[in-house]
Amino acid sequence: MKWEEKFKVRFHDTDSNEILGASQTFKYIQEAAMRQLHAQKPTYTELLKQGKAYLLSGIRVEMYYPVFAYEEITARSWACPSKGVSFIRSYEIERDGEIVCEAVSSWALVSIADKKLMKVDEIDTSNYYMDEAIRTEHPLRIRIPNALPMSLVGEYTVIYRDIDVNGHMNNTNYADMLCSFIPNMKHLRIKSIGINYSSEAALGEELKIYMSKIDGRFYFRTVRSDGKTNVEAEIITERLD
Repeated sequence: MKWEEKFKVRFHDTDSNEILGASQTFKYIQEAAMRQLHAQKPTYTELLKQGKAYLLSGIRVEMYYPVFAYEEITARSWACPSKGVSFIRSYEIERDGEIVCEAVSSWALVSIADKKLMKVDEIDTSNYYMDEAIRTEHPLRIRIPNALPMSLVGEYTVIYRDIDVNGHMNNTNYADMLCSFIPNMKHLRIKSIGINYSSEAALGEELKIYMSKIDGRFYFRTVRSDGKTNVEAEIITERLD
């Protein structure tokens, strides 16, 4: 069974192409997930009080069709059969009976005090709506080819608007940040985006952005000031008519 929420797309969630932006797409599907947690427990806040948190380790979002301002959409999210230390969650967006977006993600349950991984069964999820995981066209975990040269294309400083309650850049904000370094994004639409999250970027962190393009795909690696990889991403685009 899938948890669902209905939304009317806000004008301010569309980009310069007048379609729903990448990070805003992330926000709608994750809002559905957060509302499921709020209703079926434990909530995100309750987990924090227990000294636990879910950290996103990877997500793949397939965007089949553009979505426009004021369209009515149904965003669905559901927990998936999981084991070990990886909690799997899937998502979809429907418009007028047609699936326009699908996504699957992997989360790690961690102890906030020592950052140690915890097994998924250490949280009671028996109340959660659950269903099978979506099988996306492109893999959840991306792998940047080892021989692919990555060039420094810019830097980005994490500011107040980027961070969430944990004081780190919210995972939904990375998509738009990365798209800012794609040339001629004004004329492109994202078809698929995958992001691996390796380490947090706190307020004030200065990230170096490395990029490479091959076979129509943009690969990114962001690196913190201490030299640790922050995220790696693959973005597949298509030209808008």
